[in-house]
Amino acid sequence: MPKDPRRIKRQEEFAGMPVAEAIHNYLHDPRLKRLSPRTREEYVYELGVFGQWCTHHTLEQHGRQWTATADHNSPHPVMLHQLNDRTIDLFVEHIRATHRPWKAGRQEMSSYTFAGYVRVIKSFLSWCARDDEYSAHITPLAVQRIEKPRVIETIIETFTVEQITALFDACDKETSEHLQIRNRAILSVLLDAGLRATELVTLTIGNVSLDPKDAYVRVLGKGSKWGEVGLGEQSRRAIHKYIRLYREPTLSHELEQKRQQVSPRELAQVSRQYMAQAVLFVNRCGDPLTRSGLGRIIDRLGERANIQGVRCSPHTFRHTFAVNFIRQGGNIYKLSRLLRHSSIQVTEEYLKSLKQSEARRDAKSVLDNL
Repeated sequence: MPKDPRRIKRQEEFAGMPVAEAIHNYLHDPRLKRLSPRTREEYVYELGVFGQWCTHHTLEQHGRQWTATADHNSPHPVMLHQLNDRTIDLFVEHIRATHRPWKAGRQEMSSYTFAGYVRVIKSFLSWCARDDEYSAHITPLAVQRIEKPRVIETIIETFTVEQITALFDACDKETSEHLQIRNRAILSVLLDAGLRATELVTLTIGNVSLDPKDAYVRVLGKGSKWGEVGLGEQSRRAIHKYIRLYREPTLSHELEQKRQQVSPRELAQVSRQYMAQAVLFVNRCGDPLTRSGLGRIIDRLGERANIQGVRCSPHTFRHTFAVNFIRQGGNIYKLSRLLRHSSIQVTEEYLKSLKQSEARRDAKSVLDNL
């Protein structure tokens, strides 16, 4: 049979690239491994929802208008070249109509959630526009035209002194001394250091300094950036009590199990490393505390303390820390460093609950102090 190079066929450029296939390859790009576990989890979930929508819908264009028709057996899923600002709007409307908020008490998903979906989708499409295989299907201009939904700004109210006292009192109603002492230490760190939930549950004993003259925690925040935040005397004592009564005995017992596996010479070094690398806060079974577990603790304490008018969450403690830092004479630049924010503008969002009257009363006369 004579050789015929015409037998080699090439896929037409615009035969179409299924969005779900591109998402799969994007999520397996080695560069995404640089993301924090929580951010990667967010990308996987939100792009998974978007990929399902693309797989089970067919897009049709009528002039400049687009419509999306649900069809679980559709032979024509959404293709990459069909994605633009108008088709992404259709997806957002689908989410708005079919998804319910996971936080109890909310009637609908927040504008931050919708903006988060679009932000992740734009990151994915920007990657496609730069990729050798997918750049023929979507242009940087098409990605640029996709706008995030308008975010409705909300003011997060902070805890009052009375509410903080009630939350600490609620710790005494826990079912065991371990939980009582642990929860007091948790509230102390949240209030005194303004940590994010992830920062608190990943905090290790080795990154806690309990020197009476210079107590502080060293935390790994967003963007893999390290920061240090000081602790007051009450927080230092609460953490020290928790470590001395529960964490040290528990870790010592765990080390006893390892005694047979290492030589006496190595045991001292192993013990120091083991103690330093162990997480500070654990659940009632001794496993590392999780973000969801921390949320349930704060919810439970909030119910027992009968907290009303304020969202009872770890993040509210972070806002309470920020507002009280300013009330007590701190400046926004130091606060931004302590909160480990990327810009002063982010820090300003935390201070919206400060009333104008408070700012006026705390202001000092320039002339009187010359």
